Amino acid sequence: MTTSRPDVVVVGGGIVGTAAAAFLAAAGARVTLVEREGLASGASGANSGVVQHPLDPVLAALYRETLDLYRDLSAADAGFRMGAEPAGMLYASRDEAAVLRTCESLGRLFPYLATEVATGADLERLEPALAPGLWACRVGIGFPVVPAASTYAYATLAERAGATIRQGRGAALATRGDRVVGVEVDGRLLQADAVLVAAGPWTPELLDATGDWVPIRARWGVVVEVDLPAGPRHVLEEAEIDEAIAAAGADAPLAFDPDEALVDVSLVPLGDLASVGSTFLAREPEPDAWVEPLLLRASAFVPGVADAPIRGVRSCARPQSLDGRPLIGPVPSRPGLFVCAGHGSWGISTGPASARLAADLVLGRPAAVPAALDAGRFGAPT
Repeated sequence: MTTSRPDVVVVGGGIVGTAAAAFLAAAGARVTLVEREGLASGASGANSGVVQHPLDPVLAALYRETLDLYRDLSAADAGFRMGAEPAGMLYASRDEAAVLRTCESLGRLFPYLATEVATGADLERLEPALAPGLWACRVGIGFPVVPAASTYAYATLAERAGATIRQGRGAALATRGDRVVGVEVDGRLLQADAVLVAAGPWTPELLDATGDWVPIRARWGVVVEVDLPAGPRHVLEEAEIDEAIAAAGADAPLAFDPDEALVDVSLVPLGDLASVGSTFLAREPEPDAWVEPLLLRASAFVPGVADAPIRGVRSCARPQSLDGRPLIGPVPSRPGLFVCAGHGSWGISTGPASARLAADLVLGRPAAVPAALDAGRFGAPT
């Protein structure tokens, strides 16, 4: 940066954008955050509400740093709380082989994660809410949190440090030659020394008006919230999808076919409530149409779900990159432009650490971004 107090515009009011705004403002930058709808209006507010290990060796470091950042955020009196210990994650299935493969893969890739396999009476003692006849791999991960709380908390810290948060639709990059010099919002130019785009699945359309550069696409998730005071103590996921993630390993992270629709059981307990999901859909769904299918599928794992009163249903567009990992750093051939987006399902679990890296790069500080997360790995937007 050429100025001692750089002007930075952050586009996107989700967990990544608000965290980046907080880090930048705390470092002395003059920050304006622009959000087109409202804070946490996308996946950052409509997720299942669990901070969990992404089961990707490249993203694991971001997850571990995010846990530390969330502990700091919990101590900042900004409205966010995360438990000191994980609830524990159960990867469950009626297929013994799938559970055993999941545990083997996790133990091989992440030996520091303690895993155990349980079934029958052992599983009933471990988690009485589960249906009989299941196998499960327990891992000591999974922190249930209020879905939007971390986003609002980082926004609070950003404003405390002097950042301005404003709403505005139709944001467009302002350029002088190849250099990005700000953002035009509602006909007004917000000049900036740097622009950081953290707009989730809408990032490509802001960076490339031609529509040719699309390394991030929307994957729609639907979550049903129910009253479940006697529900599981653990976070629950269907073992088969996690078997695929764990088996992918460091060189081949899980990346969805953009036209494929996936549905897998997940359940996140938080007090007397539970978030039941989840879907990975290529097109925007009608959320109410998914309530019965999701609850029916989940009730095969947790019978109490079948009669649980429904509190609400929510959907969101997850920003899924083509290789399942976020893009972090300067945009090639566009001086002054930075991006931090494409976290897919892992925004709540890795977003703050990603935002810290992006903020350091914007400020000209050293930042070790893994090559697998480089913003230019899919080429440059037009």
